[in-house]
Amino acid sequence: MKVSEINPSSILQDAFHVYRRNNLTKSQQSFSRCVLGMRPSYYSCMITRHRQPSRRVLESLLSVTKTLMSTFLGNPHFRQPYAHNLNQAFDELEQLVERVRLELTFAEAMDQLEAETGL
Repeated sequence: MKVSEINPSSILQDAFHVYRRNNLTKSQQSFSRCVLGMRPSYYSCMITRHRQPSRRVLESLLSVTKTLMSTFLGNPHFRQPYAHNLNQAFDELEQLVERVRLELTFAEAMDQLEAETGL
């Protein structure tokens, strides 16, 4: 993924759409609770207010997504040509994991820079 493709303000929207498109969540409320570990209205409030997620929320998204991916790996149909939906979901989740990791790396770098400069 190119740095120019990263839009941190839309990472939650993109994550929700990956989960929803692959039938991994039923609603914004369940996405907020089960994936992000927050209250049911969290996702909709963040989107409405154009806020960026905290590091804790990104870490939860990363953890839940990686756990979900590991269940895919254990599926005997994984990577079989007839399991198109399973394979596509895994690929999209893998891209999401890379994006969240990059976002967390940026957040850590900014925290370190702030600590070093005393801002």
